[in-house]
Amino acid sequence: MANRPMDPAQIALDQHRASVRYLAAMEVGRWSEMRYEFPHLYLRVAGRDPATEVEFVSDYHLLCDDYPATGPYVERWDCDAGVRPPPPTKGAPQFVDALKDWFETPGRHGGVYRAWQRGAANHHAWASKRPDEAWRPDREITFIAEHLYALNTDQACWLAATRAASPNL
Repeated sequence: MANRPMDPAQIALDQHRASVRYLAAMEVGRWSEMRYEFPHLYLRVAGRDPATEVEFVSDYHLLCDDYPATGPYVERWDCDAGVRPPPPTKGAPQFVDALKDWFETPGRHGGVYRAWQRGAANHHAWASKRPDEAWRPDREITFIAEHLYALNTDQACWLAATRAASPNL
C-alpha cells in the first residue's frame, strides 16, 4: 500500500507549531497542547494578571482544515469532558463577549466571536472592518494562540480586580 501524501494544510500547521514564537510561548506557560490530531488542535491557555499573579486557564478547540488559506474555527472547549462549556455569564467584558452564543441559527454555535475566527470573520463583515485582527493566509497559528492568551489574561485581570474589591469571594 502506497503512502498517502501529507495534507498541505497539515504540513503548514506542523511548521507553524514548530516555530520559535509558538514554542517559546509554550515554554513560558502561555499555552500547552492538550491534543493534536490534524485537523483538530486542542490548546490549554493560561492568562495571568501581572500585578497579582492570579491565573485563568481555559481550553480551546481549533479546527484547522484548509489551513492557512482559511483561518481556524475556534471554540472554547473542555478537554477533560470533551464538550464545549456554556458561555460565561460573568467576567471581563472582552472575554464574555468573545465567548457568547451568537450564531443566528438555533442549535448551532458560531465559535469565538472575534474577527480572526473563521466563523465570525464574515458576520456583519467583521474581518473587513477589523483587518488588523482578521485572519490572513500569511499569519501563523501563534497569531490565534496569542489572541486567546489575551482573552484569558483579560479574564485573569478581571478576576484579580473582583477579588480585590470583594475579598470574601
